[in-house]
Amino acid sequence: MGTLYIVGTPIGNLEDISFRVIRILSEVDLIAAEDTRVTEKLLSRYDIKTQKTSFNKDNSFGKIPEILNTLINHDVALTTDAGTPGISDPGYDLVKEVNSAGFTVVGIPGPSAVTTVLSMCPFPLEGFIFTGFPPRKEGDLLKFLKHYEALNLPVVLFESPRRIRNLLEKIALLYPDRSVFIAREMTKIHEETFHGTSSDALVHFIEPKGEFTMVLSKIKVETNLLNQTDILKLIRKLSSDGLGIKEISREIAIVAKLGNSGAYKLVLDTLTDDE
Repeated sequence: MGTLYIVGTPIGNLEDISFRVIRILSEVDLIAAEDTRVTEKLLSRYDIKTQKTSFNKDNSFGKIPEILNTLINHDVALTTDAGTPGISDPGYDLVKEVNSAGFTVVGIPGPSAVTTVLSMCPFPLEGFIFTGFPPRKEGDLLKFLKHYEALNLPVVLFESPRRIRNLLEKIALLYPDRSVFIAREMTKIHEETFHGTSSDALVHFIEPKGEFTMVLSKIKVETNLLNQTDILKLIRKLSSDGLGIKEISREIAIVAKLGNSGAYKLVLDTLTDDE
């Protein structure tokens, strides 16, 4: 039985590639690429002749059976146009089906826009939330931004040059003092970083070009405005967002000015009463 290799490829500069990635891409029998034309540039650079097939959001469900059939006797590598597969692309669907069919899945580490931007970011990073691309519709975008404000963590997201100014305008409207760190065209010739408020960013990026990765600083919660009802609502919201009791307790300890044990007990009692 074959193996599916999840291969991280350069996010811009084609030199950002490991010896192992070059070997795997050379040895597998098929490369399932988000865009075969983009992947061909990388393969040509390193004289790799492996057969390719497209695998993207438009054809993924039709291609999955073909890839599963190939894996019966051959190895397959999954790549995206840039970075690590499974992040904001249909890689998850393939991995799920490959696992269910009993084949082996192996991750080959490589570049990631998320970890790269965080390594340059001047914010404290005891944790972070990654959201991918924000919603396009106006109302959904505002709900999206409000949804993550209570988590008290930096938020990492992607955005296109066509929509980056609209996103910055909404952030400026909701959080005028919130800092943003923006990396544009990371690892490419015109790479650029920016740190300031969203209003400052709107002045800086008048005619935005390239791909954007943004980090929003965490929000300072005004703890003196939270009463008991607000705290209980926050506990239930964080729980519905998928956080565990320990994670919620850490947040509640901050916003409610409680000790760790007191916050843990409050969270546990609240969630137990809701069952």
